[in-house]
Amino acid sequence: MIKVLFIRVPSDEMYDEVFTSLQDKVSEECLVEAGSFRNKGVVIRRVLGEALTVFALRKYFGMPFGSYRFARGEKGKPFVAEREGVFFNISHSGIYVVCAVSDGEIGVDIEKRSKARMEVAGRFFHAREVRELEVASGVEQDKLFYDYWSVKESFLKYTGTGLTRPLNSFVVRFSDGKISLSEGTRELPLYVYPCLIDTGYACYVCGEYNEKPALCAVSLQELIC
Repeated sequence: MIKVLFIRVPSDEMYDEVFTSLQDKVSEECLVEAGSFRNKGVVIRRVLGEALTVFALRKYFGMPFGSYRFARGEKGKPFVAEREGVFFNISHSGIYVVCAVSDGEIGVDIEKRSKARMEVAGRFFHAREVRELEVASGVEQDKLFYDYWSVKESFLKYTGTGLTRPLNSFVVRFSDGKISLSEGTRELPLYVYPCLIDTGYACYVCGEYNEKPALCAVSLQELIC
């Protein structure tokens, strides 16, 4: 099972109202962490991410808020403590916050598309990926860059290593509608699928199931209820 939920970030003038309405939908730890940020956009995305997770755990696992606690792994990846077969991951970019839930380990990433950052690719991507980007041009190059970036992030978030693992230590391949991940000559036994949330964004989920993720748009009202 793989479910990917997403919600639009409210407009700036609604930040305070939304934060207040979600205070009893998230953990005390979330509120304390959110309160340490000065940027209200960062605050609201942190709170929305956990509120979306709480909503997903109730909807797909029948887990009422308060019956579990969140913890973090060695590299900071959040997880549901002392629960087997329940996994989630959160990402945000631009006007979207996304949350993937599954009964197997999962990683999700969303990136707002823009111009390809070839200097970043040259420094951090695998040489094969850089060559593919150099062959492409214009809009095609822009799209491919963010597809690479989002797939890579989804894999690193799946593993829980984050950017402590070099982006060029593995290769992303797009071929005949399939996305594969390789280390050297070994293809990794994982599956990556696109999440078609918005054409202006690259969003991918990486997991253990050969299963197209089900997408679910969530409204702010659903989170508050």
